[in-house]
Amino acid sequence: MLYPGQVIMDDELAMLARVHKAICQERAIPLQGARGQKIAAHLFKMFMNGLTEEDELLHAMRNRGLLVQPNEVFQHPLPI
Repeated sequence: MLYPGQVIMDDELAMLARVHKAICQERAIPLQGARGQKIAAHLFKMFMNGLTEEDELLHAMRNRGLLVQPNEVFQHPLPI
């Protein structure tokens, strides 16, 4: 179990960036776009929940499918 306040080391952050870049390139998704940010957030969540190896993160992301369909990306929050 991971605890609040856990420190992410430089090598771990670099690994997450490599995985993010690889997944976005494979799917032709801009790194800085809304879909790229969604992928980055999901990678970080998986890492914080125990998937800490590069190969297991790549495998999990490649087998997950699309996180967000292109027509589901909103620039502004929906009214409640």
